[in-house]
Amino acid sequence: MVPQRQALLTGATGFIASHLLPALLADGWSVRACGRRPRPDWFPAEVDYRSVDLTRPEELEGLYDGVTHLFHLAGASSSTSTEEEMHRANVVATRNLVAGAPAELERVVHMSSTSVYGEEVQLPVPVPEDVVPSPSRGYGKAKWATEQEVWARGESGLPVVVLRPVSVFGPGNVKLLGSAVLDVALERWAGLDTVAVHARPVEQRMVHVDDLVAASLHLATHEGAAGHAYNVVAEEYPSSHAVTGILADAFGMGMTLADDPECGLGYEARASAHTQMLEQGMAPHILLTRQRFRFMGKTNRNNRLRLDALLSTGFRFTHGDLEPAIRSTIDWYREHHWVITR
Repeated sequence: MVPQRQALLTGATGFIASHLLPALLADGWSVRACGRRPRPDWFPAEVDYRSVDLTRPEELEGLYDGVTHLFHLAGASSSTSTEEEMHRANVVATRNLVAGAPAELERVVHMSSTSVYGEEVQLPVPVPEDVVPSPSRGYGKAKWATEQEVWARGESGLPVVVLRPVSVFGPGNVKLLGSAVLDVALERWAGLDTVAVHARPVEQRMVHVDDLVAASLHLATHEGAAGHAYNVVAEEYPSSHAVTGILADAFGMGMTLADDPECGLGYEARASAHTQMLEQGMAPHILLTRQRFRFMGKTNRNNRLRLDALLSTGFRFTHGDLEPAIRSTIDWYREHHWVITR
């Protein structure tokens, strides 16, 4: 009889964890989850949840009891945190967590980010995982410093795996593609029939949350995975025009190309429409960004990433065709009233 695997899942109240947790349970794992918030109402009864601040070492006592695998998802993002907060929630928290990790752990799966590569220094393209990163923004720098804490424990024998995903989307996501979906819904609410997008296309890199979860589970048990980092990105790189076209069509709108990069409704008009939609029963979960289509406008000379390492383990993407994956995500937002229309 195979002994039951017990996962310690950090950052358990976050978006990715909300998909990884049920996947672990469905696969027969026992799960201890922790986060800074109180236990969410939606957590299954069989999950051992603990409210823990990882930046306080005294709160970690007993956290690893019985644990065979660590899935470390906790951290702070640049959209809601200062650089000091990102350092504490990423670097300090991870240092404390891995310092107490028992040597007999079968695998540590750490969720990093491709932001560690940066965009100011030209790296080999497609970017391989063994390149020396050059993070250029606060979030990327925090994630790279966090990785160093994990790799240091790996050098002492802990079986470490690092995932570097790109922009993650799917049901329950509150930013990135979610914010772009909200932007289109706002313009539809305001009476626009077409969605304007800057004429200069920007190549997007995305991955569906289900594929990221599947990669996490796969690498947690794959025999030769330890000691390596893995880029996680869909093999398709759609343009900002292609993504906008999908979003526009989902709301019954056309698309037009504009010379002005600041095209579309301004922030004040979007905020006004947002207030009206909330008053009409829209859930307030998706992040309204000051910059319209914020995540789709970022160019990156290091945009393309190598996937050889992940694919060589036998992993295959389920949502490699991004259009139906994006459309089904929009359907989820509408069904759950995260966006509404008149």
